[in-house]
Order: sequence, then C-alpha cells, then structure tokens
Amino acid sequence: MNAIATLSRYKLGGKKVEKKIPQPKLLTYHDYVKLTPPESGNFELLNGRIFFIASPKPSHQEISSLLHTFLGFYIVGNKLEKLFAAPMDKLFTLHDTFQSDLLFISKERLNIIGESKIEGSPQLVVEILSPSNDTNDA
Repeated sequence: MNAIATLSRYKLGGKKVEKKIPQPKLLTYHDYVKLTPPESGNFELLNGRIFFIASPKPSHQEISSLLHTFLGFYIVGNKLEKLFAAPMDKLFTLHDTFQSDLLFISKERLNIIGESKIEGSPQLVVEILSPSNDTNDA
C-alpha cells in the first residue's frame, strides 16, 4: 500500500532539513453532494476526488437491463430482498462513493440502505465494463 508523504527529511549542505509537505484537500461525501448536480448519477468520489462518468452506451444499458431483469426475478422469487440499479450512491468511506450498475442487499444487511444512499458494502456489486470504461473501474 502506498502511503502519502506528509514530511520530508533530508540533508542540505550537512544540515538536517525537515519540511511539511502540503496535502491537497480530500473531498468528503458532504462535499460531493454539494458540488454535484442532484439526481445526475454521472459522478463518483474516488480517494477524495470527484470524477465525471460519461453516460452509458445502448449496449451497456441493454446488458444492465437484462441482468437487472433476470437477477430481479430470482431475488424477488426467492424473497432474498433488494436489488438496485444505477444511479445509486454507494458510500464506502467518507472519501469514496461509487455508482455501480447493480447492487444486491440481503435481508441481513437492510440497515445499510439510507434515505439517499447505500451506506456500506452490499453482498453483490455488478459493474459492467466497456472499452470506454476508465481504468478506475477495473
């Protein structure tokens, strides 16, 4: 795991030097909500930075619709509980919020469903990858 350097220590002309390295402000979920258009679903917060997500192509939506239909029938038929489709904020940490294509949440984890977002890890997260996907999705 890479650590963020906050302090630099070195010798300059035989003299020890110690400097604080300024850190960029990491945005939080609260910042994300304030800075992105409501109901857009086209943004994610990754490592405290907001990223724009391009609208999906028809082939992506077709795959998403089929998966949602088939998984939905199975989940409802077996009374397993909730299946959500994008856009839906999924808050993992204060600095990480994603818009996955599909989310499954079982009865045991219904408490992670908040008023405006999913607040924790669902049992199943489906992300449909396309050639145009950013490397952040992989």
